[in-house]
Amino acid sequence: MDGLSSTGTEQRSRLTADGASSRSGQAGERQLARWGGAAALGGVVLMVLTFAVVIAMDLPDASDVETLTDFADIETGRIFEHLLYLGSVILFTLHVPVLYQLLKRAHWAAALFGAALSTIGLAIMAASSLLHVSTSPLADLYSDSSTPSEDLPAIEYAWHGTQSVFDMMLATGLLLVPIGMVLFGVAMRQSRQFGRRLAGFAIGVGVIGAVAATAEIVDQSLEISALSVLAIVAFHLATGWRTLHLGRSDDTSTSTADQGTIDTRAG
Repeated sequence: MDGLSSTGTEQRSRLTADGASSRSGQAGERQLARWGGAAALGGVVLMVLTFAVVIAMDLPDASDVETLTDFADIETGRIFEHLLYLGSVILFTLHVPVLYQLLKRAHWAAALFGAALSTIGLAIMAASSLLHVSTSPLADLYSDSSTPSEDLPAIEYAWHGTQSVFDMMLATGLLLVPIGMVLFGVAMRQSRQFGRRLAGFAIGVGVIGAVAATAEIVDQSLEISALSVLAIVAFHLATGWRTLHLGRSDDTSTSTADQGTIDTRAG
């Protein structure tokens, strides 16, 4: 009898400890979801502000030669545009590992590969964001009165060469991120937390973004990569809102609790 009593006490103690650990994990996951959702929605706000700055200050296209020849007049606007864009991309990047954490139990492979591709793509986009840093010295040289007029075309060629490197990086990022979004959508199809409707939306905007980026890579005269940017923004708006909602409910803990039940029964 003493042995049975001792065994029962140990089991109750183990269950109590497991329950406390589970509650702690659930609280941590809800906090992670709240932070991730806030990061995604903050990134959307910064991207909208980026577009607003471009429209309000009537900034030329980044690949337009006016970016070089009139840089002194648009420098402030360009700096605001690039910093807001960089901030948006960074916040989107912070949202990616949160999505992976929430989706890995539903479809580990799709969540992991989606997070990897999205992170790589967003990192490349971030690296290509501060174009004004390379434009500024060339613009100073171009506008310097002591610069011979015969050297101006060479400066333009140098600027175009620098711009092409940034364009290449941006195109790569705009292709990789939507592919990652599609993979996240595949994982969402297996997740009760996100559901098939949001999964279908993620896959749809991911396909649109990937097709737009690929089309411009093949034919640069199309100039439709903006669709890829809009697809990324739409994805993080929808999934960020859902992630934030999960952080305010008990839904994030369902998978953890179910897994804990399975482990307990197996034990």
